[in-house]
Amino acid sequence: MSSRLGALVVAGAIGATLVAAAGAPRPAAAQGQPVGTAQNAIGTLVIVRTDGIEHRLQGKGSLPLYEGDVLRTEPASQALIQLRPGAPVALNEKTTVKILSRWDKSVPGPGTVRILRLSRGELWAKAGSGERQLEVETPASVVSGRDLEFDLKVGEDGQTALTVVQGTADFGTPFGQCAVRSGTTSVGARGAACTAPQAANAAAAIGWKQAVSQ
Repeated sequence: MSSRLGALVVAGAIGATLVAAAGAPRPAAAQGQPVGTAQNAIGTLVIVRTDGIEHRLQGKGSLPLYEGDVLRTEPASQALIQLRPGAPVALNEKTTVKILSRWDKSVPGPGTVRILRLSRGELWAKAGSGERQLEVETPASVVSGRDLEFDLKVGEDGQTALTVVQGTADFGTPFGQCAVRSGTTSVGARGAACTAPQAANAAAAIGWKQAVSQ
C-alpha cells in the first residue's frame, strides 16, 4: 500500500507541475514569427504583449514586435518601428496603436496585409509597393494604398486627419470614399463622409518625425 501511495503522490506532483506550466504566461517568442521590430525611441515606447507583459524601449535597439502587440508612446516620446516586409512607421507622442494582420488573396507574394489600429495620437508611415500591404484603422476611418507615404492624426473624438506626402491613399469611412493624392489632406469623422481633399503642406505635417528617424 505504501508503494502505491507513493506512486500516487508522485503522479499528483507531476500533474500539478504540468498544470502550472500550462497556465504560466507564454514567452513572447511563442507568439510566432515577429512581424516587425522597434528600432528607436525618444523618451519611452511601451510595448504590451498579448499575455500582458510589458517591454520598454528607450533609445536605439532591436525589439521584436508580434501580432497583437499594443504600442504606446508616453508624453514627450516618439518611436520608430519597421513592419515586415518593409514598412517604416513613426509614432508621435501620446499615441496608441495595435498591430494586426489579415490574409488577402489579392495581395502579391505571401498575401499578408499589415493592419495598424490607431486609437489615438499620430503616426507617419511609408507603405511598400505590394498591393495594399499596409492599412491603418482609426475609430472613424480606414487608410490604405501602395507606394504611399502619409501622416495620420486621430483626435480624442476619433476625428481623423490624413495628409498624403507621396502617392494616392484610399481614405474611407462608412459613409464614403476619397482618393487623397500627394500634397493634399482630408478629414474623416464618425457619422460623416471624408471631406474633399484640400491642398496641404505635407513637409510641415511630417516635420515632427525627423528626430526619431535619424
